[in-house]
Amino acid sequence: MAVNFDSIINNTRSILRGEAVGSVRFIAAVLAALVVWFGVLTVSDWTKQSMNTLASQQGRWRTLLILGDEYKTLAPNAAANTSTNVDVAAVFAQVSERMELGSRVNRVAPDGRNQTVEINRLYADELAELQRQLASRGVRFIAAELRALPAGQERLMTVSAIIGPMN
Repeated sequence: MAVNFDSIINNTRSILRGEAVGSVRFIAAVLAALVVWFGVLTVSDWTKQSMNTLASQQGRWRTLLILGDEYKTLAPNAAANTSTNVDVAAVFAQVSERMELGSRVNRVAPDGRNQTVEINRLYADELAELQRQLASRGVRFIAAELRALPAGQERLMTVSAIIGPMN
């Protein structure tokens, strides 16, 4: 049995030109099949990408839940120990009076629930004591800028800070 390639090529040409009987329907069916095949491949690819994205998001969600649980276990009583009605200005006034900061407190300004303070000429141990006493009364440093100036063997610091309640 010999294959005659010339006749195959001639028959294919006549079908593609629409000369053979039923060739238009055949070409339309082939094109429709190609469109359906391409559509199925496209939808399959979209589905695969969506499934990969969903799996990634589920993993991130599980990680977030684990981190949240770990965070809760770090300091379970911290929220119970702090009062939500801490008067930041009054606490700072008490602490600065107790530490005898006096004229070194350059500025105290309200900033919503928080206070903006500026204290000049603080030694490092005074700054640590200030932070400790504020924390024991439910006030924390939210943000601070320290400028160190040489003063003999030690350094004096100027502190510009925003202090607020611990909750």
